Amino acid sequence: MHISLPNGDTLIPDEEFAGILNVVRRTLQSLDHQGCPFAMIGGRKYRPRNEALAWINSRLVRRRNPRRVRARGAA
Repeated sequence: MHISLPNGDTLIPDEEFAGILNVVRRTLQSLDHQGCPFAMIGGRKYRPRNEALAWINSRLVRRRNPRRVRARGAA
């Protein structure tokens, strides 16, 4: 069951979200402790699809830092 939100996002069941990410529910529990958004409705866990994917992208995708440019010494 999907629940539409006023901001255009959709709440999807936790099991379906795990399928989108291709991870087990235990991994999602780990993400919960790190702050991934979810809502409990009627004893079931739902996740806002777009917001949760954006959170994962911002937290778990690692980008390399740009190389440091060293100042040249006066010779």
